[in-house]
Amino acid sequence: MKSLLFILILLPISIVAQEENTIDTWNESYITMDMFSSYYINFSGEYFTPRRRFGYIKSLNDKSKIGLSLGFESKAISLFKTGDKYLLWEIRPEYYRRINSSRNSILYYSVELFYINHKEEFKDQYYVSDQNEKLIFDKADYNRQKFGIIPKLGMFLNLGKRMGFNFYTGIGLKYRINNYSNVVNLQDYQSDLDHSGDYYRKEGNQLGAEFSLGFKVYYRIMK
Repeated sequence: MKSLLFILILLPISIVAQEENTIDTWNESYITMDMFSSYYINFSGEYFTPRRRFGYIKSLNDKSKIGLSLGFESKAISLFKTGDKYLLWEIRPEYYRRINSSRNSILYYSVELFYINHKEEFKDQYYVSDQNEKLIFDKADYNRQKFGIIPKLGMFLNLGKRMGFNFYTGIGLKYRINNYSNVVNLQDYQSDLDHSGDYYRKEGNQLGAEFSLGFKVYYRIMK
C-alpha cells in the first residue's frame, strides 16, 4: 500500500517535470544527504535511533549507476534523545537501473544491500530471551546487527542547475541479531502490562521484512 501511494505521488510530479526538460543529468555523479535518517525511532517508540547518512552515486553508463551511503551517529553528537553510550554505523551499497527517458524526472529501480551495527547501554529495563522469557535487569550492554537486501523504486527530480530530490521506497528482507552482555542483576519479569516493544528487545536471531521509504537531497557534480 505504501509503495502504491508512493507511485501515485511520483507520477504527477514526473509529468510536470518532463515539461521542462533541459539536459540529461543521469551520467553525472551525485553527492546525497538523507533527510529522514536523523529522525528514526526504535520499534518501541521510546527514543530515537538516528544516524546522519551521506552518499555518493556514480554513473556507469546511460542506464546504470552505483552508489554507496554511509551512516553514523553517537550520543555525543546526536540532537535527539538516545540511550546511554549510543553508537550506530551503517553501510549501504546500491545498484540503480534507469526505466524512463525523462531528463528532469528520472525514474529508476534499484537493489540495495545494507549492514547496521548499533550499540548502547540500557538501564532498569527488560528484554525477551531467546527462550521467550521476559527478564529485567539493572544495566546491560545491547548490540543489534542487521543486514539484508531491499529492491526499491525511486525518482531523481532535478530542481536546478546543481540540486535535486531523490524519493524512494521498497520492501525486502532483513536478518537481525540482538545480543545482551554485561548484564547486572538479571531477574524474571512479572507483569501483565502490554509491551509493544518486545520485538525490538528480543534476544537472538530473526528473519523478517524490511521496509524502506525515504527522501534525499542531492548535489550534482557536473562534468
